[in-house]
Amino acid sequence: MKRIFVFIIAMMISSTSAFGQVYEYECNTPDPAAEKVFLTLCDNSVYIFGFRLDWKDIYSESIISTGFYEKNHNDTIVFNDQVNGYQMLVKKDINNIISVVRGWCFMKDIKLDYKGSHSYNKTNYDSTYYTLDSRYSLENLINERENYRNQTVLRSFKPGVYETAQESDNKLIINIDGTYQDLLTEGIWRREGNLITFYDNCLGEVFTAFIEDGYIVVKHRFYYSNNERLQIFSE
Repeated sequence: MKRIFVFIIAMMISSTSAFGQVYEYECNTPDPAAEKVFLTLCDNSVYIFGFRLDWKDIYSESIISTGFYEKNHNDTIVFNDQVNGYQMLVKKDINNIISVVRGWCFMKDIKLDYKGSHSYNKTNYDSTYYTLDSRYSLENLINERENYRNQTVLRSFKPGVYETAQESDNKLIINIDGTYQDLLTEGIWRREGNLITFYDNCLGEVFTAFIEDGYIVVKHRFYYSNNERLQIFSE
């Protein structure tokens, strides 16, 4: 009987530990049909920053940063981006409202309200929405990035307006003077080999793209999708 009791307790502990908690924050906007900045904090120190549209029968999300976070004693939270290695800093007040201290330029004066929490199944972590890129794919990305950076045979590239499709909403404008702009960020860009690195004016390096013949390819999650191919279209 004692063994059965111990077994039941062990099963209960195992079942409880198999689930984690997720805390959701969102920036309120007056227009319900507008995209909202959201922040997801998982209890395993994973964070996800992005945009969410949840209106009527429309639901979509675009991730701009994901990685691990650390809580400090002064109610600040440090976010360590997994792909590019930059750090963002936010502060949480006594009302559980989060404000951005250091982040992308578009994040200035943004405040995120606490929306609630829910559980997720840790045993399915690698196949759920809350997964990060696997270590294998991240290492591949880093190696591929260095390969493009060190290539000496330069592929065809010229500054201009890059889009995934003609007349798309998300244009990446690469200027000949070394600056760039898109929906979220502006700053300077630099080419090394067949790699372009984009530096946000407030944060530094935020994303990279590979130069292919006639295209640039964003290879990791940003506001674009993985392997998003952007090209110049005639005006």
